[in-house]
Amino acid sequence: MSHSLQEFEQIYTSNVARCMRLAMSLLGDEDEARDLVQDVFLKIWESDVEIKNIEAFVIRSVRNACLDRLSSIDVRQRLRQRMTIEIETSEDPSEVEEIEQRHRDVRNAVSELLTKREQQVIGKVYTEGLSYKDTASKLNVSVSMVNKCLVSAMKTLRNHFKARH
Repeated sequence: MSHSLQEFEQIYTSNVARCMRLAMSLLGDEDEARDLVQDVFLKIWESDVEIKNIEAFVIRSVRNACLDRLSSIDVRQRLRQRMTIEIETSEDPSEVEEIEQRHRDVRNAVSELLTKREQQVIGKVYTEGLSYKDTASKLNVSVSMVNKCLVSAMKTLRNHFKARH
């Protein structure tokens, strides 16, 4: 980072409370907000980019990270709902078979291509419908680790299915 340790500590202490309030107001979960804010500050610390208005950058980064997190939760819920509706509303047996085959293909790809940890996270989040926080608690990992596993797993699956079509 382009800042000294003392400068970074000053940036952290002067901004962390405001960042936590913002993350809490958007996410509604203290543990998830804390993990997200810590991730933002870690990325800033690891970055070599010179930032002119660090306070605005930190707040914008936290806001964007919260919106990304909320968007991924919304996508999960819509996907789960769509998969259920597809099977329940289809009356054509061949269409039902096609939908079930796609589900089998996804389950096979998950078991063959993903690490054990990624499989566990995918199972908790998408199959059981747990939040990132609950998944992290059940697997005894951080919310950040849950997010990283999901990102990695989805990238692997996306690449696999793109290559097939």
